[in-house]
Amino acid sequence: MGRALKIQKYGTAQGITINANGTVNQPAAAVPVDQGYPNFGSLTDPVYNSADTLSADDFLGVVGGLSTTATTTSYPIILPQVNISLADGSETGAGAGRLIRQKGAHKFLVAYVASTTADESFIIGQAYSVAVVGTTDWAAVGAGTNVAVGDIFTATAVGAGTGTAYPVGQCVLSNTGTPTAGNMSIEYSVGDSAAVYASCITNKWIRDWNGMTYQNYSNSNAGTNVQSGENFYPVNFFSDEGTVTWSGAEIINGVEAQNGSLQLAQVVKATS
Repeated sequence: MGRALKIQKYGTAQGITINANGTVNQPAAAVPVDQGYPNFGSLTDPVYNSADTLSADDFLGVVGGLSTTATTTSYPIILPQVNISLADGSETGAGAGRLIRQKGAHKFLVAYVASTTADESFIIGQAYSVAVVGTTDWAAVGAGTNVAVGDIFTATAVGAGTGTAYPVGQCVLSNTGTPTAGNMSIEYSVGDSAAVYASCITNKWIRDWNGMTYQNYSNSNAGTNVQSGENFYPVNFFSDEGTVTWSGAEIINGVEAQNGSLQLAQVVKATS
């Protein structure tokens, strides 16, 4: 699998500086951590895509993560479709999700965020991510004390307050926009193509399903990393037009050599 997909985070212990008198200056609010990649405008000598549809504010690479105050149009996150198998044998149905953590080459821990679950509807034994703290006694339902939005817990009881949560579970990538229970999909486009779905994704690359079969995937494992002819593309959130230069490719008069160009892929994103 290589390095796991980067997940956008923010934290209260970040951005600390020391004043001239030796006192600590810590931001009152949480600050972004791993929210994206350096944009083209911050690079010394950036090489944009050949169609010139990327701007100085854009960047190559993608990240996942639950929505936070760091998620904006400038720093979005991947928007998957997920269908979580729930602890009572039911399913969420296919809907908008968020990537919490990568579990294998094709397998992710995800949250279903298309709708929230009220605390009185919690399924005992089901994992959730806190969406609204409200008046719920979170310790009584298995989440412990000092609960914050985004905390993940396994429900031990139903609640009786105003708090809500998102169901959390493991899903495996599939080649459809309406995944079945235990599966998910990540959509992308290449050169204004119709919807295409990922068989594998990293921070920098995405692969299609050419030569892949469903028999390589199940919700009980990470999936066999079969490489039998998939097409692969460098990824970003902003454009699917043109090509980008392969690292180390020869540049001739400011133009990338033919053997150094790769078609750019745009991954579907969430901005809030």
